Amino acid sequence: MAASHTSTTATATNNSLTTILLLVLGSSVVAGALGHILTGLRAGAAARRDHYATAVRLLVARIEYPYRIRRRTSDSPEVLAALASAGHDLQERLAETRAWITAESRPLGELFDHCLSTINTPVATACCDAWAAPPITAAGQMNLGGFGPGSQSATIASMEHAISYRFGIRRLLPTAIVSYRLRRRGYLP
Repeated sequence: MAASHTSTTATATNNSLTTILLLVLGSSVVAGALGHILTGLRAGAAARRDHYATAVRLLVARIEYPYRIRRRTSDSPEVLAALASAGHDLQERLAETRAWITAESRPLGELFDHCLSTINTPVATACCDAWAAPPITAAGQMNLGGFGPGSQSATIASMEHAISYRFGIRRLLPTAIVSYRLRRRGYLP
């Protein structure tokens, strides 16, 4: 009977050690997997943050473009070519950003398009006025007074606010709810 009891105790000890070993290894694997997932989520959020910051930067660059034209110091072919090139580059980057935002979030893609269409008319008018004006020849002329597309800060602020729906717990909201909230705030028509 003593041999049977020793055998049962040894089996129970082996089972306990096996269970403990599996728990230790299992928790390490789970912790590693969770760490990997969280690192991926942080990297994804950082990339989204950079893309959305670029989107806002491009909206501001679009608003500022007429000022660049108006503050040119020459109508030489080199200066005109540089301004035209900057305008083309801006259009390409806006198109790239529009595509990225629309793929990442349909409601924010709609809002980005709405922001662009809102600023487009005053910016286009200001660009036409700037191209028609003579080049700047004196420092005092750099103060443009009432020139430009006017304040577009509300448009930029709407995009900045909407971006918060792509981070944290808000990121989990369904597209329909995000669209509803953006419309309710008056950001989307």
